[in-house]
Amino acid sequence: MVIVYGYKNKIKVQKNLGASICPNCGYNTEKVLAREKREFNIFYIPIFSQTVRKGLICPNCGMYKTLSGSEFKEMSR
Repeated sequence: MVIVYGYKNKIKVQKNLGASICPNCGYNTEKVLAREKREFNIFYIPIFSQTVRKGLICPNCGMYKTLSGSEFKEMSR
């Protein structure tokens, strides 16, 4: 018997925060507040998910700045 299992990461955008200059690529882009979750699957059916990290993403270069829980709540208001 073969059991197919694995996981995949999903990024859920919470809010657009407005334009600012990215410290990594130097472009003036719109920052995105996002939450990354990891879903564990058995036979391609999601069993449970776990929040891996919360932070800011630059859509131009993909830089991810991790935020603490309190910082994330403050920015999501």
